[in-house]
Amino acid sequence: MSSINISNNERYLRYIENELMIKGGRWIASFDVAIRDFDIATTLKKKATFDQKKKFDALIFGGVRNKGFVLSKAFAFMASPTYRVGCSVIYLEKAPSIKWSTLVENIRDATTVMSAMEFEWMWLLFFGEGNLISKVEKGITTYKSRTLGLLYADLKNKVIINSNTFISRHGAKLFNPINLDKKYSSFKFWVKK
Repeated sequence: MSSINISNNERYLRYIENELMIKGGRWIASFDVAIRDFDIATTLKKKATFDQKKKFDALIFGGVRNKGFVLSKAFAFMASPTYRVGCSVIYLEKAPSIKWSTLVENIRDATTVMSAMEFEWMWLLFFGEGNLISKVEKGITTYKSRTLGLLYADLKNKVIINSNTFISRHGAKLFNPINLDKKYSSFKFWVKK
Protein backbone atom coordinates (compact mmCIF):
# COMPACT_ATOMS: atom_id res chain seq x y z
CA MET A 1 0.00 0.00 0.00
CA SER A 2 1.15 3.54 -0.63
CA SER A 3 0.00 6.80 0.80
CA ILE A 4 -1.69 9.51 -1.21
CA ASN A 5 -0.29 12.97 -0.59
CA ILE A 6 -2.83 15.67 -0.06
CA SER A 7 -2.19 19.40 -0.20
CA ASN A 8 -1.90 21.58 2.86
CA ASN A 9 -5.11 23.35 1.76
CA GLU A 10 -7.03 20.08 1.64
CA ARG A 11 -5.64 19.06 5.03
CA TYR A 12 -6.86 22.36 6.49
CA LEU A 13 -10.33 22.01 4.95
CA ARG A 14 -10.61 18.49 6.39
CA TYR A 15 -9.39 19.81 9.73
CA ILE A 16 -12.15 22.47 9.74
CA GLU A 17 -14.82 19.91 8.82
CA ASN A 18 -13.60 17.51 11.49
CA GLU A 19 -13.32 20.25 14.11
CA LEU A 20 -16.88 21.48 13.50
CA MET A 21 -18.71 18.23 12.81
CA ILE A 22 -16.97 15.84 15.20
CA LYS A 23 -14.79 17.70 17.71
CA GLY A 24 -15.17 21.11 19.39
CA GLY A 25 -17.90 22.46 17.15
CA ARG A 26 -20.36 19.89 18.50
CA TRP A 27 -20.47 21.88 21.75
CA ILE A 28 -21.65 24.94 19.83
CA ALA A 29 -24.14 23.44 17.40
CA SER A 30 -24.98 20.27 15.52
CA PHE A 31 -22.98 20.95 12.36
CA ASP A 32 -24.31 18.17 10.17
CA VAL A 33 -23.99 19.45 6.59
CA ALA A 34 -20.72 20.18 4.77
CA ILE A 35 -20.77 21.25 1.13
CA ARG A 36 -17.50 21.58 -0.78
CA ASP A 37 -17.29 24.12 -3.62
CA PHE A 38 -20.54 25.71 -2.51
CA ASP A 39 -21.90 27.40 -5.63
CA ILE A 40 -23.65 30.47 -4.28
CA ALA A 41 -25.53 31.41 -7.45
CA THR A 42 -26.92 27.96 -8.24
CA THR A 43 -27.89 27.07 -4.70
CA LEU A 44 -29.61 30.33 -3.89
CA LYS A 45 -30.81 31.42 -7.33
CA LYS A 46 -34.40 31.96 -6.24
CA LYS A 47 -33.49 33.89 -3.09
CA ALA A 48 -30.67 36.17 -4.20
CA THR A 49 -28.73 37.38 -7.22
CA PHE A 50 -25.01 36.56 -7.33
CA ASP A 51 -22.11 36.62 -9.73
CA GLN A 52 -22.17 33.18 -11.39
CA LYS A 53 -18.50 32.54 -10.57
CA LYS A 54 -18.81 32.99 -6.81
CA LYS A 55 -18.10 29.97 -4.62
CA PHE A 56 -17.12 29.14 -1.10
CA ASP A 57 -14.49 26.40 -0.84
CA ALA A 58 -16.74 24.93 1.85
CA LEU A 59 -19.96 25.78 3.64
CA ILE A 60 -20.62 23.89 6.85
CA PHE A 61 -23.86 24.45 8.69
CA GLY A 62 -26.28 23.04 11.19
CA GLY A 63 -28.43 24.12 14.03
CA VAL A 64 -28.46 24.77 17.71
CA ARG A 65 -30.71 22.04 19.00
CA ASN A 66 -32.10 21.08 22.33
CA LYS A 67 -29.87 18.44 23.89
CA GLY A 68 -29.91 16.46 27.08
CA PHE A 69 -32.30 14.22 28.93
CA VAL A 70 -36.06 14.41 28.52
CA LEU A 71 -36.67 17.05 31.19
CA SER A 72 -33.76 19.25 30.14
CA LYS A 73 -34.85 18.97 26.48
CA ALA A 74 -38.35 20.06 27.43
CA PHE A 75 -37.00 22.99 29.46
CA ALA A 76 -34.56 23.98 26.69
CA PHE A 77 -37.35 23.78 24.11
CA MET A 78 -39.42 26.28 26.11
CA ALA A 79 -36.57 28.49 27.33
CA SER A 80 -34.08 28.64 24.45
CA PRO A 81 -34.56 29.17 20.73
CA THR A 82 -33.57 26.77 17.98
CA TYR A 83 -31.71 28.41 15.13
CA ARG A 84 -29.33 27.72 12.22
CA VAL A 85 -25.64 28.65 12.14
CA GLY A 86 -22.84 28.22 9.62
CA CYS A 87 -19.21 28.51 8.63
CA SER A 88 -18.06 29.53 5.16
CA VAL A 89 -14.45 28.85 4.20
CA ILE A 90 -12.59 30.64 1.41
CA TYR A 91 -9.03 29.96 0.23
CA LEU A 92 -7.04 33.08 -0.70
CA GLU A 93 -4.60 31.96 -3.38
CA LYS A 94 -2.39 35.06 -3.21
CA ALA A 95 -3.05 36.08 0.37
CA PRO A 96 -0.07 38.47 0.80
CA SER A 97 -1.30 40.62 -2.12
CA ILE A 98 -5.06 40.39 -1.49
CA LYS A 99 -6.92 43.71 -1.23
CA TRP A 100 -9.49 44.68 1.38
CA SER A 101 -12.05 45.37 -1.36
CA THR A 102 -11.90 41.68 -2.37
CA LEU A 103 -12.64 40.61 1.19
CA VAL A 104 -15.50 43.13 1.38
CA GLU A 105 -17.11 41.43 -1.64
CA ASN A 106 -16.85 38.08 0.14
CA ILE A 107 -18.32 39.61 3.30
CA ARG A 108 -21.31 40.84 1.27
CA ASP A 109 -21.75 37.37 -0.24
CA ALA A 110 -21.57 35.79 3.21
CA THR A 111 -24.19 38.13 4.69
CA THR A 112 -26.49 37.44 1.71
CA VAL A 113 -26.05 33.68 2.21
CA MET A 114 -26.77 34.17 5.92
CA SER A 115 -29.99 35.98 5.11
CA ALA A 116 -31.10 33.56 2.36
CA MET A 117 -30.37 30.46 4.45
CA GLU A 118 -31.75 32.07 7.62
CA PHE A 119 -28.58 31.70 9.69
CA GLU A 120 -28.55 33.41 13.07
CA TRP A 121 -24.77 33.84 12.82
CA MET A 122 -21.88 32.57 10.71
CA TRP A 123 -18.09 32.42 10.62
CA LEU A 124 -16.38 33.67 7.47
CA LEU A 125 -13.00 31.97 7.53
CA PHE A 126 -10.35 32.95 5.00
CA PHE A 127 -7.16 30.93 4.79
CA GLY A 128 -3.97 31.11 2.79
CA GLU A 129 -0.21 31.14 3.05
CA GLY A 130 1.59 34.29 4.16
CA ASN A 131 0.96 37.52 6.02
CA LEU A 132 -1.72 39.88 4.86
CA ILE A 133 -0.89 43.49 4.09
CA SER A 134 -1.39 45.71 7.13
CA LYS A 135 -4.52 47.45 5.76
CA VAL A 136 -6.26 44.10 5.22
CA GLU A 137 -5.18 42.77 8.60
CA LYS A 138 -6.48 45.94 10.27
CA GLY A 139 -9.76 45.59 8.36
CA ILE A 140 -10.22 42.09 9.77
CA THR A 141 -9.24 42.93 13.36
CA THR A 142 -11.50 46.00 13.50
CA TYR A 143 -14.51 44.42 11.75
CA LYS A 144 -17.53 44.69 14.02
CA SER A 145 -20.50 42.40 13.60
CA ARG A 146 -22.49 40.45 16.15
CA THR A 147 -23.59 37.92 13.54
CA LEU A 148 -20.57 37.45 11.24
CA GLY A 149 -17.27 36.31 12.70
CA LEU A 150 -14.36 37.26 10.44
CA LEU A 151 -11.08 35.29 10.54
CA TYR A 152 -7.91 34.67 8.52
CA ALA A 153 -5.76 31.57 9.07
CA ASP A 154 -2.17 31.82 7.84
CA LEU A 155 -1.06 28.24 7.16
CA LYS A 156 2.54 29.24 6.49
CA ASN A 157 3.16 31.07 9.79
CA LYS A 158 0.59 29.02 11.78
CA VAL A 159 -1.31 32.05 13.10
CA ILE A 160 -4.89 33.24 13.01
CA ILE A 161 -6.18 36.79 12.83
CA ASN A 162 -9.71 37.54 13.93
CA SER A 163 -12.07 40.40 14.61
CA ASN A 164 -12.59 41.27 18.24
CA THR A 165 -16.08 39.84 18.67
CA PHE A 166 -17.31 36.90 20.71
CA ILE A 167 -18.03 34.79 17.65
CA SER A 168 -14.62 35.45 16.10
CA ARG A 169 -12.64 34.84 19.29
CA HIS A 170 -14.34 31.48 19.72
CA GLY A 171 -13.72 30.62 16.07
CA ALA A 172 -10.03 31.50 16.47
CA LYS A 173 -9.74 28.79 19.13
CA LEU A 174 -11.39 26.20 16.88
CA PHE A 175 -9.66 27.05 13.61
CA ASN A 176 -6.13 27.99 14.67
CA PRO A 177 -3.75 26.35 12.16
CA ILE A 178 -1.19 25.70 14.89
CA ASN A 179 -3.49 22.89 15.99
CA LEU A 180 -3.51 21.34 12.51
CA ASP A 181 -0.20 19.60 13.06
CA LYS A 182 -0.79 18.94 16.76
CA LYS A 183 -4.20 17.29 16.46
CA TYR A 184 -4.21 15.91 12.96
CA SER A 185 -0.62 15.22 12.01
CA SER A 186 -1.43 12.13 9.99
CA PHE A 187 -4.11 12.76 7.41
CA LYS A 188 -2.94 9.74 5.45
CA PHE A 189 -5.12 7.76 3.15
CA TRP A 190 -4.00 4.35 2.01
CA VAL A 191 -4.82 2.72 -1.28
CA LYS A 192 -3.86 -0.61 -2.84
CA LYS A 193 -1.38 -0.52 -5.69
